[in-house]
Amino acid sequence: MRKVKIAEVAARAGVSRATVDRVLNRRGGVSTGKERAVFLSARALGIDRNLEAMPVKQLRVCVLMTSPENPFYARLARGFREASLLFAEQAITAYISYINVLSPASINRKLRQTASNYDALVIVAPANGQILDTLTAIAQRIPVVTLATDLPLNAPHHYVGPSNYQAGRLAGEIMGRLLGRGGHVLLVAGLNDFSGHQERRSGFYAALREDYPACAVAAEIDSFDRGASVATAVTAALKGGKIRGIYNISQGNDEITRRIQESGITKNFVFICHDLTPTTRELLLARHVDVVIDQDPLLEARRAMELVLSHYGRLDAGVTDGRTPVRVVFRENATVAS
Repeated sequence: MRKVKIAEVAARAGVSRATVDRVLNRRGGVSTGKERAVFLSARALGIDRNLEAMPVKQLRVCVLMTSPENPFYARLARGFREASLLFAEQAITAYISYINVLSPASINRKLRQTASNYDALVIVAPANGQILDTLTAIAQRIPVVTLATDLPLNAPHHYVGPSNYQAGRLAGEIMGRLLGRGGHVLLVAGLNDFSGHQERRSGFYAALREDYPACAVAAEIDSFDRGASVATAVTAALKGGKIRGIYNISQGNDEITRRIQESGITKNFVFICHDLTPTTRELLLARHVDVVIDQDPLLEARRAMELVLSHYGRLDAGVTDGRTPVRVVFRENATVAS
């Protein structure tokens, strides 16, 4: 096999031979962009060097997401901490900063203040116009990864997470099967600006419409991604006893459970929600929730970091697919699912 020369790597990367030498021998003093070009070219040409040795420059990844008071985001934060340790030899670290998804203006300000100080951006945010414009500009400079809910950016970016449309269809399929003879369903929506929530909603409606026409969404209420805000609306919707099932797209499962019990119509009632957390696990075990459609935030955090590493040529096997699976959790497997 012919030995690849430094000059060939330099020509392919569009840099000098001295720059290639500095990168491959970990001497430092090279910009992230040139380092990336050298690593990608070296891997493509199959140079006989140890490309897995720790790079000199540390990659800083900015992660913007909701506060870990929400159990899903607590798991996600844990995932980024674990991924930073897992990929320590690739010299990459995630720095988590919390945002208020109900305040797009503050998110936009934070994006403008922080993005220029990092080598990549991972974000879970609503599809607000100003945010999209700012993210599109950022994506022209550094890799951007949207996580759990995708964003319609006018620039190349990666999405990491499940197909929310398929997750919604799965909820519709399970609801239709469990209700059997059909009935009225209450849909508790999340935040309209979260495309993932809209996709779940669309998938749920589509599955019922196509395969379970005897099941119909009789009412729909918005939680605005805040669990406490759903209580009164759920109580009002349950009056009269016509509702036989609830599909909750977002948060507030403990509040919804309390209102179902207060209504006295728990028999032959179906409750489906998302994300296995300590609260939803307890509700499953107590038979207050029938099914949890779960995703894997630990895997999502790791996959996001892998995509950033691949972008900068620091992984031997390039990662291009950020899609992650969903799983169905019932009472019987709630204790083994993590």
